[in-house]
Amino acid sequence: AGFTVLESIVAIFILSLSISGVFTAVQRSLSQTNIAKDEVRAFYLAQEAIEIIRNKRDVNQLTKIINGPSTNWLAGISADAADPCYFGKTCRADATGPGSVYLYSCSGGWGTCPNLKQDSGEPYMYNYSTGVTTNFNREVQLESISATEIAVTVRVYWTKGLITRDFKAKTHLFNWIP
Repeated sequence: AGFTVLESIVAIFILSLSISGVFTAVQRSLSQTNIAKDEVRAFYLAQEAIEIIRNKRDVNQLTKIINGPSTNWLAGISADAADPCYFGKTCRADATGPGSVYLYSCSGGWGTCPNLKQDSGEPYMYNYSTGVTTNFNREVQLESISATEIAVTVRVYWTKGLITRDFKAKTHLFNWIP
């Protein structure tokens, strides 16, 4: 007429299995949410670096229109070996404010640039000079395709726990005023 001890133990075991399954599913979904949030941040950091290079190219093109053909479309980017993002070098791109674009050469290949810092006053602003150091690292490499085309590859990588994740974005820029 009543539950035996064995039946009660089996019922508790089945109940604990179902509850632990729900907790595991919730934990995994929270972990995946954090990974997705970091991937979105990496996407936007990579896109920002591409836009910084594109902006510098466009300023050079407008200068070429105003001052004549003496201005190289890659001046200050990769026009000669002294430029920070010369072909084969790894560089970092930093936009510190409106109209302020800086390109810096890193010491070697991939993995040699410092981590980005997050501005404490503006939580969505990243730079290399002020703020709290993040686990995100952003690096840029350029490749010459032809006299009028370059490939821009941006790699953003970060470490979460013991796992290093990375995101790469690549685009092609053209000399639209030959």
